[in-house]
Amino acid sequence: MPTPADEAAPTRWRRQKQFTAAVHLQNAHMPAVSLTLPKDRELFAFIFARFIDGELTGIAEGRAMQYAPDLKSADFLARQIRDEIRHARLYKGLLAYVSPERPSPRQSWLLKQVTTPVSGRLWIEHCFLDKAVGERWVHYLMQMLIANTKDARIVKTLRAIARDEVTHIAFGEAQVKTSLAANRFMAAYLWGLYLRVDYALALVHRLTRALVRRRYSIEATELLDMFFRDYRELALQEVAGLLGVPPQRSIWRLLKSQIIYWARWPFVGWRQNPERAFRAS
Repeated sequence: MPTPADEAAPTRWRRQKQFTAAVHLQNAHMPAVSLTLPKDRELFAFIFARFIDGELTGIAEGRAMQYAPDLKSADFLARQIRDEIRHARLYKGLLAYVSPERPSPRQSWLLKQVTTPVSGRLWIEHCFLDKAVGERWVHYLMQMLIANTKDARIVKTLRAIARDEVTHIAFGEAQVKTSLAANRFMAAYLWGLYLRVDYALALVHRLTRALVRRRYSIEATELLDMFFRDYRELALQEVAGLLGVPPQRSIWRLLKSQIIYWARWPFVGWRQNPERAFRAS
């Protein structure tokens, strides 16, 4: 029987067209904004530095392999690690291109804590938060930059990376759907975990809005405002559709899921690993 990892790979290009269609529609409703060099050098440098941070966390996929349900899923994670390392190198090249004489902009400790989701130790938590949600937001930002950047090198590089990101998202979504078919309780639980990310992004926008207006161009400020506002709503609809739940925000649902997450963390997920599944098959 094919696993979600098998099913995700052959549909890569079809999934990419489906996933980016909503993003392109979103871009079509946004006012045209042009990001250029050298005007938006600082914004590009900050975003690419944060992309490097995110790609290097892909090394943590090695820990997730320890509780993958089978060897095919573990193999997908191994390929994803190679993708993330390659992406980090590409972003490093872009960072040197847009800001060759300046050090990489650092991310504040508070911003890092707010924007880094806990991906959990359960396989389904990892696939949902890291891939179906986290990679989705990265892809949103990449597509927005592609649509509004007037620089051929930046656009070409982002398009190449985006193709890999869609594959990661599709794998995570396939794993989530398999889990929901076996346990519908997971839908409400995962929705609460998603709301943590949703509210965190709203908090990031509130905390950084004044700084962005002082530091970056008017065009960059408008684009970031639209990103946090419009793409937050797009993500709410898409993730709710994936889970089959109403797209409603609820602090109570968030708190219930977080309580469950912390209460069950020491007791679940210890026995699942790809080696055991392989030997039992």
